[in-house]
Amino acid sequence: MTPEWKNDSEPYGSFAEIYDQIMCSVDYDGWADYVEDLLNKNSKEPLEVVDLACGTGSSTLPFAHRGYLAAGVDISERMLKLARQKSAQDNLQVGFFQQDLRHLILPKRFDLALLFQDGLNYILNEEELYLALNNINKILNPGGLFIFDLTRPGLRYSRGRESTCSAEFEEFILIMESSYRADEELWSARLTVFQEIDNGLYRRYREEHLEKDYDPELVTRLLEQAGFIVCGIHPSFRFEQAKTTDQKLTFVAEKKS
Repeated sequence: MTPEWKNDSEPYGSFAEIYDQIMCSVDYDGWADYVEDLLNKNSKEPLEVVDLACGTGSSTLPFAHRGYLAAGVDISERMLKLARQKSAQDNLQVGFFQQDLRHLILPKRFDLALLFQDGLNYILNEEELYLALNNINKILNPGGLFIFDLTRPGLRYSRGRESTCSAEFEEFILIMESSYRADEELWSARLTVFQEIDNGLYRRYREEHLEKDYDPELVTRLLEQAGFIVCGIHPSFRFEQAKTTDQKLTFVAEKKS
């Protein structure tokens, strides 16, 4: 019998302080370059940008450095605390808001909304996904773009397949146990960290992350119902039209004028 596996806290709560070390290989400036290329392809010159599910702000700050009026949104206050610290260290004026995309209400509208790192995959049912898309539409100016990525875990994992991997960092060890539940179309990543807090003494904490595998046709339909026009679906970091075999997609959607 498999024991029940419980999170220690909110998603990325305990992991906030080590998140940037785990993600140290991510090229956030490369993301910003790709977004700007997509903006050029769609003849858009946004001024105000909101980065949804922004985490510790590493995906937000490149836009602030490039002269955009940037803001960030995340569900984790611990992550946002680090984002605010980074922004202050760089002398940047970035507003960060703790909110859930399913209940998103911001004090202003934006020309561009961004959502990377599988943010929408964390919403686990169609009804709540539509709520999030509808809310995102409401915070955009008419003609504004929503650019986001979507991962397809069902294309990466066969039914019942499980895997375990580990990575050793200077101050902690990370173990990830992952599996795909084909009947629920859910990918599960169970993360356990052993962090050294004193010589030979370790703290253990863990989280489980679930991601839903959404068919791009369903996402397109929900976007249209929420008031968007889908301008393109691309293999991430590329510009051609996506194929059914692509495991990571980038959507470009425009709010109807």
